[in-house]
Amino acid sequence: MRVDVDQRRFARRAVGAGVAWLALFALLTALSQGSEELARFVANVVFVVPMLLLVPLSYLAARRSRGRLQTAWRLLALANFLWLAGELIWTGYAYLRPGGAPPTPSVADVAYLGMYAVALPAIVIGFGGTWAERQVRCMVDSALVTLGIGAVGWAVVIGPLMPGTTRAGAIVTFAQPLLAVSIVTALVVVGLCGHRTVPPSFLLAGAAFTVAGLTDAGYTYLFMIHSYGDASWVNLGWQLEAVLLCLAAAVAARRTEPEPEVRSLDRDLAVLPAAVAVLSVVGIALADLHTGGHLTNATLVVGLLLASGLLLRQVLVTRDRTRLAAALTSALREQERLAVTDPLTGLYNRRFFQEMLRLDAERAERDGTPISLVIVDLDRFKKINDTYGHPAGDRVLVEAADRIRRAVRPADVVARYGGEEFACLLPGAGEETALEVAEQVRRALSRTPVAVPGGRGEVRLTASLGVASAGTRGGRPHGDLEGLIHDADGALYRAKARGRDQVSAAGRVADLALDTDPDLPPALVWLADQIDAKLGGHEHSTAVSRWALLTGERLGLHQAVLRRAAAAARLHDIGKINVDDAILTKPGPLTQAEWDVLRRHPQEGARLLTELSDRADLAPLVGAHHERFDGTGYPARLRGGGIPLEARIIAVCDSWAAMRADRAYASAMCEADARHQIERGRGTQFDPVVADAFLALVDEGAIDELAPLRHAQATLAGQQGA
Repeated sequence: MRVDVDQRRFARRAVGAGVAWLALFALLTALSQGSEELARFVANVVFVVPMLLLVPLSYLAARRSRGRLQTAWRLLALANFLWLAGELIWTGYAYLRPGGAPPTPSVADVAYLGMYAVALPAIVIGFGGTWAERQVRCMVDSALVTLGIGAVGWAVVIGPLMPGTTRAGAIVTFAQPLLAVSIVTALVVVGLCGHRTVPPSFLLAGAAFTVAGLTDAGYTYLFMIHSYGDASWVNLGWQLEAVLLCLAAAVAARRTEPEPEVRSLDRDLAVLPAAVAVLSVVGIALADLHTGGHLTNATLVVGLLLASGLLLRQVLVTRDRTRLAAALTSALREQERLAVTDPLTGLYNRRFFQEMLRLDAERAERDGTPISLVIVDLDRFKKINDTYGHPAGDRVLVEAADRIRRAVRPADVVARYGGEEFACLLPGAGEETALEVAEQVRRALSRTPVAVPGGRGEVRLTASLGVASAGTRGGRPHGDLEGLIHDADGALYRAKARGRDQVSAAGRVADLALDTDPDLPPALVWLADQIDAKLGGHEHSTAVSRWALLTGERLGLHQAVLRRAAAAARLHDIGKINVDDAILTKPGPLTQAEWDVLRRHPQEGARLLTELSDRADLAPLVGAHHERFDGTGYPARLRGGGIPLEARIIAVCDSWAAMRADRAYASAMCEADARHQIERGRGTQFDPVVADAFLALVDEGAIDELAPLRHAQATLAGQQGA
């Protein structure tokens, strides 16, 4: 804010000083109208004062500026020095040459022409960020406007007055306003029309050269009619030019200005050079007809030059537009590519993958063909980042993406699904084909190590893969894409829980957990589902069974023990069928009598297993799933190793499922709070070894979220149908 205030204060003071000087010069010019000596002093000595200030200011502006603007201001500083040199030479003529009149043309005229010749490239260089075609077009436009105005001026003004002056003097004098016009045209065409922003100093310089062009034109006319003198008011125009250039240099010297921002699509002022060309040809043609009754050769040559310039200009515009169209087309293609691809790996992104999954699922449903999904997660990727840094991690991701792309079938869709996770969509592939492709991917990833950038060693790359299918016997329907992804995720977590670097298929572990044991009674499975429906809106026994299997695998249990643990977990709550619904769904605390009824459900479940099925081997496990490791549980107050291992596993999984779901008596806990409860119960409520194994699975993401009950029942129905 302080900087803005200082800038405004400086601007007011600078403008005030400039206005004051112009007012003083105007006053002195008025006073000198009747005094030849005073007029000579004002026009030749006082006149030079702002130029003496302009040259050092231009030097400071060049030093403060950066990039192309610095080069431009260096040239402008040279141009201003040439102007000062010309004025000093003119002053010398006024006081040292007999009669005080300079020769025509003079050395001062050479300096004046040099000023304009240097200022023109300064404008073009200052706005040099535009395309080469635009810069050439700028020069063509300037040439067309200058030639057109010059031809008309010569034919209408200079030509008729030529007999009264020398031809060389007229040409040199007439060239000065034309060069000023070319500078202003260049500023408009390449600066204002080719850039979004123009530095304030260049706007002031453009205004100065506009004033210079008008002043030089007035001087040229007075020179041709021999009416220019030291007391001429035309001198005030050059003073205004000098003041504006001083302001421009002061602005550039006070603070570094940003370089002009180039427009991708410039505002083409085609009407300006075209109009000038047409009006110029018409004007000189009318002048010829008026004076001689026919067109002169000079008019024909000018018309030909103007027409050729317009044709060249159109060629440049066409090339510029063609380049721009090609650039826009390329940018559009790149945007379309970026919208569907991952910038690091070049694979499709998650959004595109999900859309392709939806489209391919609809196509597969119409055609009656299966569709499969493989989710790939790189093992221990965080350790790679922590050990070698994120650049090395990115290198591993790129290499993994390339290996996956080469391992799948040509028609398969591969995407980066998030972080170190990839997804493969396999149209027309059933479970067996998907497992084969997944195994090819696993082998491709682990076949050779990945070199770490910088020669810091190699990384052995492995991955866990989850496979799920839709449209197959026992699989999900094509329309249940969310469930398909959920199944693939679950299979992936099981692959990690089993030790990583392997492929796991959805449904196979679930079958083991629910009914791969041929003696698991269907009626008791149905009864377990009814109990789950009473307890809440999410799955319970199915999740406890699934997690019991994973925990047992983590503990390295034998397959037969795993089957038994999963089966007992599936049926652990069936004894609650004999508990009144009012107790099961009571929102407040239970009375002692109600607790006594509820605590009988483990024994009731064991009794049902013994009496209604031939799975008496599961009865001790169901009957002990509420025993506590410290011996304070129920119903038998067993402790430590006296509690069957399967029951100790069920106890942890059952508690986690109860805490993570809304119940009538309590809201669901977040994962952190549920974890805290498990940790608090280590060695008291829970077997510490089992609790640690379960929490390790939680850390790895293998313990999935509870599915809504409708989702769980649909899954169960599909599995039983298989």
